[in-house]
Amino acid sequence: MIRSRLRVTKQTARARQGLVVAEHPVGAEVGAAILARGGNAVDAAVATAFAMTVVEPFMSTIAGGGTMLVSLAGPGEVVALDFNVCAPAACHERVYGLAPGRSEGALFTWRRVDGDENLYGHRSVAVPGSVAGLTLALERYGSMDLGTVLAPAIRLAREGIVADWYLALTAAKFQEELSAFPEAARTYLRDGRWVYRPPGMEPGDRIRFPDLARSLELIARDGAAAFYKGPLAQALAAEMRAHGGFLTAEDLANYAVRVAPPLRGSYRGLELAVSPGATGGITALEILNVLETFPRTGVGWRTAEGLHRRAQAVARGFADRFRYLGDPERVRAPWDRLASKAYASEVAAGLAGPRGRAPGPTPDCTTHVGVVDRARNMVALTHTAVSLFGARVVVPDTGILLNNGMIWFDPEPGRPNSIASGKRALVNMTPVLAFRRGRPYLTLGAPGGRK
Repeated sequence: MIRSRLRVTKQTARARQGLVVAEHPVGAEVGAAILARGGNAVDAAVATAFAMTVVEPFMSTIAGGGTMLVSLAGPGEVVALDFNVCAPAACHERVYGLAPGRSEGALFTWRRVDGDENLYGHRSVAVPGSVAGLTLALERYGSMDLGTVLAPAIRLAREGIVADWYLALTAAKFQEELSAFPEAARTYLRDGRWVYRPPGMEPGDRIRFPDLARSLELIARDGAAAFYKGPLAQALAAEMRAHGGFLTAEDLANYAVRVAPPLRGSYRGLELAVSPGATGGITALEILNVLETFPRTGVGWRTAEGLHRRAQAVARGFADRFRYLGDPERVRAPWDRLASKAYASEVAAGLAGPRGRAPGPTPDCTTHVGVVDRARNMVALTHTAVSLFGARVVVPDTGILLNNGMIWFDPEPGRPNSIASGKRALVNMTPVLAFRRGRPYLTLGAPGGRK
């Protein structure tokens, strides 16, 4: 008997002069075109990141946040840029009223907040960092001007993109939620319905973002100041005032990117650089250190025992994460111990516990960009609107979708990741760069929930 089997395969892209990896082919093509014009990895990553806010507008936004690792092959330097969201100045640990039960269908099972104010709407919006971080990276480590790098995203927003199945599906899934916010409905829906993608070979609806194109043009002309101190800042602040949000013009003007060395670690002969601070980097190192204490075959994908050990290592990493971690400028945590091989050995010795119940899936969200150029400069960049379609709020006449970054804070007082004025949220994003014997080897990252 002959039986056919469905095999889902993906072509492996190979190149000698550089490579761009993104969640959407059009975004990756934007970055590849920048490399072809002589741009470096940072030029390509920034161009791709801005383009992704257009081609996958539900995953990331210029009013979001992110983390970026840059490896400069010449000086051998690796630097981390933290442009994650932070709490507006008016926020404090009791800013939300608490309701019975836990949040459902969200990124975290925090205590539920009255009216789900931390999940969506104007009071879920944190101070955005994406424009500040991307423009600073380009200024310090890029080789092209901002206008050149932003031109592809501006063109895509003005001319529009053809809806693929994923955009159509996501818009349909969120139709009811988007309809509750008139400007979001006008931007992402068509006559109150989702954008259409035919089942056959015909193209889908073309969706255009003329307001966003004009906003990007302002940023291309005036830099980050247009967003944080200029007309876009005024528009964001006015929208917040009109609807009871926390974000103010002063919050935007005072936002600052954190630039620091990465966290360093190793895994089975690879040297690792991961995002520092209140990101997923420290947790990733802890998990990898624990897995490294076992033989490679003992933590493989092909056995129940290997999968169980992986699951236990991840569970312990996240237990430590929520027990200890928060903004390192506000919270004292055992950072060095959690990242140490000695601590991993202690954890590994106690992993043989009972099998727990698997949690349900977490929502998809966020986007990631990886770039290597001809000089072997590398970039790993993760940025996000936080949840799909962020806060569901689009600022009128700007096309700018706002993040719902307050969801990242634990709404209960007295926790390491509780809310405080100006505090950075504890985020999941974990860009990674790997080296073998000091040479660039791998750029790595992933979008989606706690991945």
